[in-house]
Amino acid sequence: MNLKLSIILTLVLGIFACTKQNQNTETADMYHPSELSQMMRDMVLWSKETKNLLSKGEVIDDVPQNFYDLANQKATRDEHLEAAFQGMVPSYTNALKGIDRKDSQQYYYDASIRACKNCHTVYCEGPLSVINQL
Repeated sequence: MNLKLSIILTLVLGIFACTKQNQNTETADMYHPSELSQMMRDMVLWSKETKNLLSKGEVIDDVPQNFYDLANQKATRDEHLEAAFQGMVPSYTNALKGIDRKDSQQYYYDASIRACKNCHTVYCEGPLSVINQL
């Protein structure tokens, strides 16, 4: 009788453990990035494409216009409202303007990446490893 009880108890605990594990996975899948985080992900993709085009000697046709709205994107912890963050945005957007003017695009691309690095040394250092590859 104890053997049957042990087997049943083991099965019930196993099912319960699997159910809890699936709930944690579902919670992780429900993450929604902030506006600022999503824009920065888009910036990384665009920067990778831009780096590739510039390395081939091609001209960048246009910068996504929504990148100019960087200062107004809501951040996870409202960092976008801080004076330090707002003060760093112009160095990035000015670099984008240089790319848009088709004026020394490699120089302004490099300036845009420097602006990203400068900001991420103050806010959220995690992406620096990705930025350093740009």
